[in-house]
Amino acid sequence: MDGNRKDPSPVVKVLTDEQKTQLADAQSQLEQLRTELATQVAAFEYVEPETPAKPQPAEPKEFVWIDDAVPTGAKADGGWQFVDNPKPLPSGQKASTRKAEGLSQHFFTGASEPLRVAEGDRLFTYVYLDPKNTPKEIMLQWNDGSWDHRAYWGGNHIDWGVEGSVSRKRIGDLPPAGEWVRLEVSAADVGLNPGAVINGWAFTQFDGTTYWDKAGIVSKADQQPVYDSLAAWLQDQAAAKGSALPEPLKTAINIEPDKRSDEQNKALRDHFVEHVYVGSRAIFNPLHEKIAAMEKRAKEIEDSAATTLVFREAKSQKPAYMLERGEYDRRKDEVKRATPAILPPMPEGVPNDRLGFANWLVDPAHPLTARVTVNRLWQQVFGTGIVKTSEDFGSQGEPPSHPELLDWLAVQFMEDGWDVKHLMKRFVMSAAYRQSSQVTPDKLERDPKNRLLARGPRYRLDAEMLRDQALAVSGLMVDQMGGPSVKPPQPDGLWFAVGYSGSNTVRFKQDEGPNKLYRRTLYTFVKRTSPPPQMSTFDAPSREACIARRERTNT
Repeated sequence: MDGNRKDPSPVVKVLTDEQKTQLADAQSQLEQLRTELATQVAAFEYVEPETPAKPQPAEPKEFVWIDDAVPTGAKADGGWQFVDNPKPLPSGQKASTRKAEGLSQHFFTGASEPLRVAEGDRLFTYVYLDPKNTPKEIMLQWNDGSWDHRAYWGGNHIDWGVEGSVSRKRIGDLPPAGEWVRLEVSAADVGLNPGAVINGWAFTQFDGTTYWDKAGIVSKADQQPVYDSLAAWLQDQAAAKGSALPEPLKTAINIEPDKRSDEQNKALRDHFVEHVYVGSRAIFNPLHEKIAAMEKRAKEIEDSAATTLVFREAKSQKPAYMLERGEYDRRKDEVKRATPAILPPMPEGVPNDRLGFANWLVDPAHPLTARVTVNRLWQQVFGTGIVKTSEDFGSQGEPPSHPELLDWLAVQFMEDGWDVKHLMKRFVMSAAYRQSSQVTPDKLERDPKNRLLARGPRYRLDAEMLRDQALAVSGLMVDQMGGPSVKPPQPDGLWFAVGYSGSNTVRFKQDEGPNKLYRRTLYTFVKRTSPPPQMSTFDAPSREACIARRERTNT
């Protein structure tokens, strides 16, 4: 996992109905554009010129490297924060931002798809300076194994590198504040010569608030020259053994011309007409741009889908062994996949994997699953489970106070389709729950812990329920179901005290708007090393370990 990424493979992505409609529309338009392009390429009438012109040099092309996220494989550092303003953004849906007092920066290194510098290349980015809190200096830095490639604008406040050299090159004054401005720097001016490989980029400032958007390189690298002759292009590609061509065109170009099939000749001709021929660029380039834009739109919709992490079975299972005194180099008998002998065996026809295990857990013959679940929900309502040791139903646990009641509730729970809401309703409408919590001295003496249910429960609600109850009675509760986690208010500095500088959760940023501030506590984002204080105050566990029975403090 990298950068607290939410979707390391394998995952399951779930689109809303609206997203499904949007994606289907984007894919339909994409298919129409591709069909239109293929039709126009096939119908294009190409005529070989009598006197071919010399191939024209490649035109520079803009390669966007950073847009809404750091590049693939990069290690982000410095606490990146992405926001969706100031609008309109030059590109994408988010910009990175930073507010600083003195010197501050965010950066990344180790991109698995680096930038490769060619002759005449220019590096670019977009910046927005806050007019109410304008920085004194902004600086860009690039890493090709060394960070000694810097360009800056404004005052000379950042004492890195040698002034006037490629390690500290002043480009000019600060750009105008209050608007998005494109910054460009010649790669050669900061010592990045042809052949340099850039794997890191830093955004640095002194004081103020800045926003940075898409960044990358304007380059001729990997761009094809423009031809007006198919014959000349085929000759040059054959001489280069098709090194710049995709498969299967590379295979076709390396076959003698008189031995190529009609299909191979057509594929080479279509590629030339669509991508190389000077006489068709005005026709096909706009279609390529529309296709690229629609592909980006479809990807944005897919990336916005809710994701959940899943397990994938390995192709081959590693054997497990009994270990003598727990020592890893003293193996005893091999342990095969199986269920404990004291419990029912796996059902017939069920695969011996995680799916099979899940089916075994909810099999009606399983003696534990329904009982354990019912007991924990009973504990939530009555304060103490029918089995007090709700975390331990084994030999070290306490016997149930009402075994027949536990059995009956477990059977009803399964027969009701494992309906938790129905079960909870059964609890709170029972005579046992609706009793008064007042107790006589005689009952208190005979049943001090209320294990015989002589009175109603008098335990306060758990942390999440208390907050939800407060939101509900105040009329602020947002009833929307589903969606991403939210960050309601909490004191400043809690995350920073325990966060790693490179993490994207090093600084807490409160969400805004009632649809995020007043959602059920179920949707509150939890940082395990610094859980929400309003939950910790009322004994909610930190989630660093599984807790079946919470402590409950009252003052």
